[in-house]
Amino acid sequence: MKSFRRSAGLFAVALLLGAATATFAEERVYAKAKEFTIKQEQLDASFIVYRATLAAQGRDVPEQQRPQIERQLVEKLALTRVLVGRSTDADRKTAREKADKVLAAEKARAKSQARYEAQVRALGMAPDDFEKQLFERAVCEQVLERELRPRLGITPEKIRAFYDENPEKFQQPERVRLRQIVLSLKNSSGNDLGEADKAEKLTLAKSLVERARKGEELESLARQYSDDPTGRERGGEYLFPVGRMIPEFELAILNLATNKVSDVITTQGALHVVKVLGRVGSDKTPFEQVQNQIRDGMEMEETAKQLPAYQQQLFSEAAVEFLPIPGSRPGQ
Repeated sequence: MKSFRRSAGLFAVALLLGAATATFAEERVYAKAKEFTIKQEQLDASFIVYRATLAAQGRDVPEQQRPQIERQLVEKLALTRVLVGRSTDADRKTAREKADKVLAAEKARAKSQARYEAQVRALGMAPDDFEKQLFERAVCEQVLERELRPRLGITPEKIRAFYDENPEKFQQPERVRLRQIVLSLKNSSGNDLGEADKAEKLTLAKSLVERARKGEELESLARQYSDDPTGRERGGEYLFPVGRMIPEFELAILNLATNKVSDVITTQGALHVVKVLGRVGSDKTPFEQVQNQIRDGMEMEETAKQLPAYQQQLFSEAAVEFLPIPGSRPGQ
């Protein structure tokens, strides 16, 4: 229920979507109800999207698991149709707003319309189908939000109790606030640079050390030279927990006085020029900062418990009949 609170990547969105909408010729039917049928071509399209998404993660579908996966995809397609059928005008209006935001974020991440369309087609989907299904997914989530969330029983009192009863989960370690320039020692393909390029990067790093020590702001230097896009955007500022940094980087940082510029720090994949801005002691994260995170986690856990029974209730009310999938065992 919370997946539209932050924009998912294209492959993650597609994995959840399946391929639920289209008009198909008469073929083998795997699920049927008064209002819809799930046919072979719909299942095939959904499986193509599922397999393409896994391939993008470097994974494959074991052939012996295919019948079980196909049964799950059929159930997902049927559930989509049932939920869309239960949606109200208000559900669809809110879903349109949420889907449009996710779509805008996906297009912005792709950098261009052509690249966005190419990424969608790589999943075996036409852009129009992807966008239609994105909207349907938003509709489904809105119906779940309206119908299932009130059953979860996640109250403010339970959220506060979880925070009070699990202090270790919210204990922050000592942290170091710093500003750094990162010069990558790898190319865009992730391979190591050649020796000449590494030497050029080292020369640049040493010159940046000298410029920073002579008074140039490390913030402006980071925005200009850092190879870390996120770091560039925030002027190289980071907050790192002690004990969780790369060992050689952490050792250099902990030995660096506040407001002093480091020598060039070399790690396996990069060169770093760093200034420590300050240190933050170990403390407990305030409840106000984590209450939404706690609520989301509790809702996800409770949803996982209640969703199977709720799904079966929906299938029963819609009189959905599931037919066998070739190769599946009884009960699948």
